[in-house]
Amino acid sequence: MDLEQAAQFVLEEGKRYGLDTFDLIATDSEDIGIEVFKGRITSTETSRSRGVGIRVLNHSRPGYSYSERFSKEALSQMVRDAMDQTEITDTLDLELPSPKDLPNIDLKHYNPELEKLDFAWMREIGLALDEASWNSDKRVENVPHVGVGKTSSQSLIANSKGVFVKKESNVAYCGTGLVVANGDIKKMGSYYRSGRDISLFDPKYIAEEAAHRGTELLDARPLASGVYSIVLGNRVSPQIFGMFSSPYFADSVQKGSSRLVGKLGKEISSPILSIHCEAHIPDYPGSRLIDAEGIPTSAETKVLEKGVLRSFLYNLESSKKDGVVPTGHGVRSYSGRAGTSFSNMIVPLGERSKEELLSSDSHCILIQKLEGGAGCSAVSGEISIGIQGIYYKNGKPEHAVDRITMNTNYFDLLHKISGISNEYSDSYSSIKVPDVLISEIHIAG
Repeated sequence: MDLEQAAQFVLEEGKRYGLDTFDLIATDSEDIGIEVFKGRITSTETSRSRGVGIRVLNHSRPGYSYSERFSKEALSQMVRDAMDQTEITDTLDLELPSPKDLPNIDLKHYNPELEKLDFAWMREIGLALDEASWNSDKRVENVPHVGVGKTSSQSLIANSKGVFVKKESNVAYCGTGLVVANGDIKKMGSYYRSGRDISLFDPKYIAEEAAHRGTELLDARPLASGVYSIVLGNRVSPQIFGMFSSPYFADSVQKGSSRLVGKLGKEISSPILSIHCEAHIPDYPGSRLIDAEGIPTSAETKVLEKGVLRSFLYNLESSKKDGVVPTGHGVRSYSGRAGTSFSNMIVPLGERSKEELLSSDSHCILIQKLEGGAGCSAVSGEISIGIQGIYYKNGKPEHAVDRITMNTNYFDLLHKISGISNEYSDSYSSIKVPDVLISEIHIAG
């Protein structure tokens, strides 16, 4: 069976068993790619993943099951397994949506031209990128990773009330990771391009950008411990904001695992900061017209507006608990239970350049790289993370810095934001945050 046939069979099977409240999500994805090292193809890979998962509500008692086999026997057993679970589970108060007209918007998630890309194209791009990486800078010591590939996927959301929505998407990717050295000092630089416009896959540009990201951190040295102004470069600001997305989810608030309990309508950050969830931006990976539970999405949800917390993000279960309309932010994989997520997390652009932000204090650190995230907690807000970047004095770069740690709390950091730049990074990402100037951050040298 193909994806639609499997979904239709599960719907019919559910009705045959007398179920009147259930939904399903099904996905089918294929990834092909290569890796190159020193002018040779070292790895080729073709992988496929597909599955269908069902959520049954039998007298409001939920049951979950999934299958990665699309035979009638396997899918029928999946339905029965979910039904069996409803005998022991606690009640779950939610109501599945009926079909609604979706806006006629092309989110540009599928480019048929990408389906023509084959291993021959990947080999040509990969070899050119490998050569360009070695030639990008005289300090390049090794190029341990060059990768090229593409992913194609289909997903389908359906329920017993008639929702039946299918989506196709594909994306290509190309990138390199290289090691640069100056004596005994070595740094890693990497850069990837992803998306559906392969005209942007310029091997020379990708290699030179990766080399720059490594060489700019050579000859780094630590700073004395103290309180500094920092600029989260737009390469790393999405990482920080992404780590702390869950406090804005209603289910986290309801479980008491968010510091934003009781903060709705109150100021929780600097007034220059806004955070929006924008689900209808074409060619953004997080865009969607319908969420994983069949709820139509909104073009924009203002979560944080000029420092004031305006909305939490809801799925079906959390909205029912709070007695509000679901916001269309339910997510679910075929093998998991429903959760919550931003579609695209967007911090609107400011009016100042990154250079202007760096000139706003006599001592400033431009953070360009984060070292792990083990010291960060979305529940408490604590941030203790190694950083690398450039130390600026009076608006001029002095030297690279490493072996230093940023110690702060996310919810305190929000109040210390004093500048936002006018530029996003060029990464293909569902989190878009410009460079962010933050004052009075403790740095341990």
